[in-house]
Amino acid sequence: MKKKLTIPAMFLLAMIAAAPALAQEAPATFSWAPLLAKMAMGLSLSLALTGSAIGLVISFQALLAGGEENFYKNIAVALMPSTQGIYGMVIFFTNLNGFATDPYTVAGKAAIASVILLVSAWYQGIVCAAGIKSIQEGKNTLGNALVAGAMPETYAVFALVMTFILK
Repeated sequence: MKKKLTIPAMFLLAMIAAAPALAQEAPATFSWAPLLAKMAMGLSLSLALTGSAIGLVISFQALLAGGEENFYKNIAVALMPSTQGIYGMVIFFTNLNGFATDPYTVAGKAAIASVILLVSAWYQGIVCAAGIKSIQEGKNTLGNALVAGAMPETYAVFALVMTFILK
C-alpha cells in the first residue's frame, strides 16, 4: 500500500528544491518600511470595506423586514453605510505614491482611518436599521432617519479629511 505525500511533506520538498533560488543575498539597502506601509494600507482598505459590508447587512435586514412596498421608500437610508468603503478606497488610491517616499506617514494614515471607518460603518448600519424600523412603523421619520444616519458618517468624513491633512 503506497502512502500519499502529505501537504507538509510536499511543502518541505518544494522548499528544498527552491533553496538555491531563495539563498540569494538580499540587497544591503532593502527597507521593510514600504512593505509594512503597503500591508497597513491594505489592511485599512479591508477593514473599511468590512465595516461597510457589516453596516449594509444590518441596515438591509431592517429594510427587507418591511416588505416590498417599503423597499424603495427606505433604500436611501439603508445604503448610507456603503460610503465608508468608498472613503477607504479614496485613502488607498491617494496614498499609493507615498509608499517609497514616506511609508511611516502612510502607515499612520492607514491606522487612523481603518478603525474609524470600520466602527462608524458598523454603528451607522445599526442607526439606519433603527430609522428604517421607525419609518416602517408609520412614524413618518425619514428625515430623522437620514439625519441620525449622517452622525456616524461625520466621523468617517473626519477620518478621510485627517488623512489629507497629515503630512
